[in-house]
Amino acid sequence: MKAWRAETFGKPSDVLKLVDIDVPVPGPGEALLRVLATNIGLPDRMMLEGRYFLTPTPPVTPGQEVVGIVEVAGPGYPFPVGTRVIGGANSGGLAEYCLSSGDGAVPAADDMSDEQAAAFLGTFHVAYVGLVNRARAKSGETLLVLGGTGGTGSTAIRLAKALGLNVITTVRDAKKAAFCREQGADHVIELETGSMSEQVRALTGGKGADIVYDTVGSPLVEQALDAIAIGGRYVLIGFAGGSDFPEIEPFKILIHGISVTGALHSVRTPDERDEAITVLGRLFSEGKITVPIDRVVSFTDVPEALERLGGGVNGKLIARVSHPGPGPTL
Repeated sequence: MKAWRAETFGKPSDVLKLVDIDVPVPGPGEALLRVLATNIGLPDRMMLEGRYFLTPTPPVTPGQEVVGIVEVAGPGYPFPVGTRVIGGANSGGLAEYCLSSGDGAVPAADDMSDEQAAAFLGTFHVAYVGLVNRARAKSGETLLVLGGTGGTGSTAIRLAKALGLNVITTVRDAKKAAFCREQGADHVIELETGSMSEQVRALTGGKGADIVYDTVGSPLVEQALDAIAIGGRYVLIGFAGGSDFPEIEPFKILIHGISVTGALHSVRTPDERDEAITVLGRLFSEGKITVPIDRVVSFTDVPEALERLGGGVNGKLIARVSHPGPGPTL
C-alpha cells in the first residue's frame, strides 16, 4: 500500500516520502480501515519536526484521525466489516490503509461527508467532552477560547454558540478576527492590541470567563488564569503555541478558586459517548454545527499542506485519500 513516511525528522517537504509498505494486520480491539479522508493537524507537522511528545523516534507516518471503511475487524472491535467509521489512526492515517482502535471510534453519520467526518471526532467530540462532560457548561455562561482560528478552537466556538454560551476568543492579529466572527464568536481579542486578561474582564463586567478552552498552551496560560472567574473551569485541549502542555501549579488553582480538567474523545464513559453521538448528530443535521474546512487536498499534495500549518490555516485541512467503492488490492 502507499503511505507517506518520514525516516528522519525535519521539514515536511524535505523528509516526507510516498512509499510502498506492507498492509498492517489488526490486533485485538483494532480494525484495518481503508482510509477515505484524513484530518491534517498541527500535531502531524510537529511529529515530522521531532517536537511532538508522542513521537520519540522515526519512522513517522502522520495523520492522527481518519474516516474509513472497516476492511478487517480484529477480535473485540465494536463495528462490523463495511462500516464507515471515524477513528484514531494507530499506524498513521496518511496512508491507503491504517490500523484504528475501537476505543473512541464512532460510526460516521450517513448525512455527513467524508471531508466533514475526517475531522469531526477530534473537533466537535473533543469540544463536547470539554464543554459538556467536563466543564458542565450552562447556557448564558461565558467561554474564552484561546486560539479561535485553529480546527479545535473554531469548532469549540460553533458548539458553544449552539449550546447558548457567550464566546470570547483570541487571535494573533486582525486578519484572523473576521474568521472567528464567522464561526459565531461574540467578541474577538487581538493579542497584539493589549492585555488579554484586562480585555476579558472588561467584556464580562469584571467577573472573568466562566470557562477557558485552551488550545494554545504556555504562551497564554498566565493571562488566561488572570481572566478566569472565581469558580471557573479551565479545560486543557492542546499546545499549539509550544511543544507540550502547560503546567498549572496547584497553588495557582487554589488562589484562583478554579478547577482544571482535560478533554479527549477517547477518555469518556460509554454513556457520554452515546450522548455525544446523538446530540452532535442532531446539531449537524440541523445545520447548527459544521467543521470549518480551509482546504481539501489530494493525497499527492500532503507535504505542501503540512507546510501551511502553524498560522497559515483557518479551520481544518483535509486530505482526500480514496473514494467510496472498491479500494486498492490488499
